[in-house]
Amino acid sequence: MTAIIIINWNGADDTIACLESLDRAAGDFMVVVADNGSTDNSLERITDFSSGLSIKVDVVPLGNNWGFADGNNRAIQYAAKYKPDSYMLLNNDTEVEPDFLVRIQEYRSMHPQVKILGPMIRYWYDRDRIWSCGGKLIFGSRKPYFKNEKASSLEDSPLAVSFISGCGLFVDSSLLNSDGRLLTDRFFFGEEDYEFALRMFRKGEKMAIVRKSTVYHKVGAATNSVSEKATMGRHYIYYLSRLIVAREYYNHLQFLLIRLLSYRRCVKYFIADGLSAGKARNVVRRLMKESKTRYGVSYDDFRSLIIDGSFFDTI
Repeated sequence: MTAIIIINWNGADDTIACLESLDRAAGDFMVVVADNGSTDNSLERITDFSSGLSIKVDVVPLGNNWGFADGNNRAIQYAAKYKPDSYMLLNNDTEVEPDFLVRIQEYRSMHPQVKILGPMIRYWYDRDRIWSCGGKLIFGSRKPYFKNEKASSLEDSPLAVSFISGCGLFVDSSLLNSDGRLLTDRFFFGEEDYEFALRMFRKGEKMAIVRKSTVYHKVGAATNSVSEKATMGRHYIYYLSRLIVAREYYNHLQFLLIRLLSYRRCVKYFIADGLSAGKARNVVRRLMKESKTRYGVSYDDFRSLIIDGSFFDTI
């Protein structure tokens, strides 16, 4: 049995649509919706809606906003009481084809050596176009496969990969840490799946995308009114988190080279976000300095970089 894990934060509409699609799905599974301290009426709406579904859904209030990684870890620890043989992390802003999980479970039963799997994830608003089909780890980063290509133009055979997005991630229960957790909780917002991929690669675990399994993702559905500071904050967190991970998995000289290669790219990003060349360089210098000493990215960092943007007022 697979425990499907969904994290909700003030996103009842998306979560309910996701559950509605799961209610039509085949396979042996149950669902845990973990609410990350929503401040609206999400918890009540999702609980009421779930009670009328044919599938088993446990709605678990986590009390606080723990972020994606820690929220999933807490939900996994809760789901462990059902003794699932696998877990499927699924973004709440996704909808699934009815056979999405059966396809993955069938592949897993025929290839027991592959313990980490993912579906082909397509854009919700352009259902033949690929948002994520896994990728491969490259020096200091990862390279996506078939990003923005049409799914109908590609083969649908399984694809060996070394990176799978946390948006739709199927893992064997044997891969949980001794404390029952799966993802590092050092990053409140993003790159936990990159760290997971590097960790699993180091352990020699195999990954594959089951391309006949399809999930649709509402990419950018809630970002139309995002401020310029929030966009800059995302870029800052993205690169800071990635560099912190690189520092852990590469040797000192490799890390220096990764930072050097990242510097110019980051400056271009921040100039494109609206900063002057001088201020963009100041921001990136601070980012590079923090990447050498920081252990992770906290909720307070997330708040100052994305929610209120106060971080950039100090530079």
